[in-house]
Amino acid sequence: MQKVPRAYSYEDIDKKKFKTIKIPDEWKTHLGEPQLGNSHWLVYGGSGHGKTSYVLQVVKQICNQGQKVHYNTSEEGMKKGFQMALKRNNMKGVAGFNYHQETMPQLTARLSQKRQAKIIVIDSVQYFFRKMRSEHYFEFISQFQDTTFIWISGADEDKLKGAIADDIKYDADIIVKVKNYNAEIIKNRFEAYDSRVIWEQGYNDKMSKILIKG
Repeated sequence: MQKVPRAYSYEDIDKKKFKTIKIPDEWKTHLGEPQLGNSHWLVYGGSGHGKTSYVLQVVKQICNQGQKVHYNTSEEGMKKGFQMALKRNNMKGVAGFNYHQETMPQLTARLSQKRQAKIIVIDSVQYFFRKMRSEHYFEFISQFQDTTFIWISGADEDKLKGAIADDIKYDADIIVKVKNYNAEIIKNRFEAYDSRVIWEQGYNDKMSKILIKG
């Protein structure tokens, strides 16, 4: 017969200390104080609505608090579009930020090394897990329980693209919908829910067009 472990009491979790990601005060109403490690964020939306810019803004804030972030730009890589996104969001000189275009085996090898970043961006779910199934996702994340993953996913309105994106949605502590250069909190287990405008002019232009259409 399999041995049954002792069930936890309230006191067990009450005395546990969790590592957190340092978030600047002006962003805490949007993100709260997220757990570092064993955590997933999902940022989703249609193409051209500001997902990459939003995540780079988040990454910049995290790095400015003294933490390291590795950005896997599996969708764009070393292309002009990603260069423009970095410049647009003033990423030059941001300490603790690095990036690469990596497959799952390549990123697995990187994260298996010592002193690697514990906050990892995957842009995007669809490119990183191309021709893969849900079991590949679960096998991958099981190797890095001390890591927070920020997943970027394409979507048609609220319909995520692919079964793996749906798996991530159920695992996610934070879910952010990006539309019209606005980042809306759909779910946040760290109890912060304010939306955040990614690009003021772009957001205002989009809202004006919506009002004109009626």
